[in-house]
Amino acid sequence: MSGTQPLYEIIRPKKVDEILGNEKLKEILKTWIKNKKVRSFIIYGEPGSGKSTIVRALINEVKDYYDVFSISGAIEGKKKIKDIIGQKNNLFSKPKLLFVDEIHRLNKAEQDTLLLSVETGDLTLIGATTENPAISVNPALLSRVLVFKTKELTTEDYEKLFQQIEDYYKDLKITKEARKALIEYAGNDIRRIMNLIETANEAGINSIDLEFLKDFTGYRLTYDKNAKYSLISAYIKSMRGSDVDAALLYLAYMLESGEDPMYIARRMVILSAEDVGLADPNALNIAVSAMIATEHVGYPECYLPLSEATIYLCSSPKSNSAYLAYSKAKEFISQNNFEIPPKLINPLNKRMKKQGFGEGYKYPHDYGGFVRESYMPEGFENTQFFTPKEVGIEKRVKERLKDLWKDKKNY
Repeated sequence: MSGTQPLYEIIRPKKVDEILGNEKLKEILKTWIKNKKVRSFIIYGEPGSGKSTIVRALINEVKDYYDVFSISGAIEGKKKIKDIIGQKNNLFSKPKLLFVDEIHRLNKAEQDTLLLSVETGDLTLIGATTENPAISVNPALLSRVLVFKTKELTTEDYEKLFQQIEDYYKDLKITKEARKALIEYAGNDIRRIMNLIETANEAGINSIDLEFLKDFTGYRLTYDKNAKYSLISAYIKSMRGSDVDAALLYLAYMLESGEDPMYIARRMVILSAEDVGLADPNALNIAVSAMIATEHVGYPECYLPLSEATIYLCSSPKSNSAYLAYSKAKEFISQNNFEIPPKLINPLNKRMKKQGFGEGYKYPHDYGGFVRESYMPEGFENTQFFTPKEVGIEKRVKERLKDLWKDKKNY
């Protein structure tokens, strides 16, 4: 072992050609290297899926043509970005390339700081994130960059990894059965494999077989991809079914098996809107707060907000009326053609005003806050998507709508 470097750092690819998997992306990167010109892009994927490795390998091969800067979105922000952008170029300056790890951690103002320099080409931006950029990155910035997603490694990719590990640890042997189990154990995070093997090597273990893995990892070895989806399914169904104890059991199993807490938190937010919904609108606030807290405190303390929110969601009254209403609206769109009523369209110019756009619209605040007239397209005035349930706070929603619309809608 070289110093205190972990195994995954020692055998980390130094060139794009050495990267495992992601063949199509590698071809694009190799073209950029050949042309000595990198385009701005954001790469996203699960933790340990190789985002930083891919970026580092690329940077290593183009560093002679760029002034390279690296920052963490979780630590450094607007001031650091401005300092980098503000460095003046001269005749002999290289173009700037900025790598932002965890770019989703930059707030809107910090992301906006990058816009002009990326647009003018004064700065080549590379971002890495575990979050979907369509959600976590400003649309204005997103429109100026390419987006790539890391691909899951194949069995052949893992075999190359095992060969690299055995080449490094000359006396180490990993059996065929153990390799299969390790692939399941990794869950597409190859650092988990290397950390386990590194620990075994430090303990003087030269042969890694299935028995050793079972003894060494216990039940966590069974947390493969199938278990991941089975457990999150059991967790969601337990909350939907209001079984607090079962939900906590599956939550604990996932967290103790190394599941990404943010994956759990995001599913919790979805459930709060889909299955609790208007029966207790505060459930969404609780779930979102738990997700934010999880992001800020990290593992292992994230179990506190997650368990609190789990209990709240389990004990909340349930309603899927919002989910059903949207599904009906979505189905309606796929089966019908319609036009927006002209009175609902703002006349943006004199021509539109002459054509009658906006005419006849009654501003509710001029009528005590409500006007009993249809906003639906012509011919579909009696179409109704939302049917409120008589549960929790939704009872009050139903009563309010019933009072407003009386005989116009069936509440």
